[in-house]
Amino acid sequence: MKVSNYLKEKYCLMNLESHTKKDAINEIAELLAAEGKLADKEKFVKDVLERENLGSTGIGNKVAIPHARTDAVRGLVIGFGRSMAGIDFQALDGDNVNLVFLMGADLGELNLYLRILAELSRLLMNASFRKTILAAKTAKEVIAAINTFEKS
Repeated sequence: MKVSNYLKEKYCLMNLESHTKKDAINEIAELLAAEGKLADKEKFVKDVLERENLGSTGIGNKVAIPHARTDAVRGLVIGFGRSMAGIDFQALDGDNVNLVFLMGADLGELNLYLRILAELSRLLMNASFRKTILAAKTAKEVIAAINTFEKS
């Protein structure tokens, strides 16, 4: 399974308006809800924030992958938001986050959830990939970068 099977252009916000972790998660979740990907947006955000309280998903290198397994999601979904100003995610390296990949999966999708989370993490360890995503002008360019780097 590939990240590109789940992250689509219409799930990407190229200019997050949020300045806090909670607001960024909510802003991306709002987009996913509008696209019919969430059974319950408020519960999804609550579950992601509860997971976040266990330890920040700000993994360093200006990236965060907030996520949760929850019955508030149908299947598996990934949303993306970019903040050029940066958001304090209490990241492991102390830096603000520019790239936020919000991921959710229903409770029956543990295997898929773990595989996609691992693949997304692998992609984001690549400095060239992060630089390409940060420089992308459109959601189409973000998806193209994912497709390119997934093949490498």
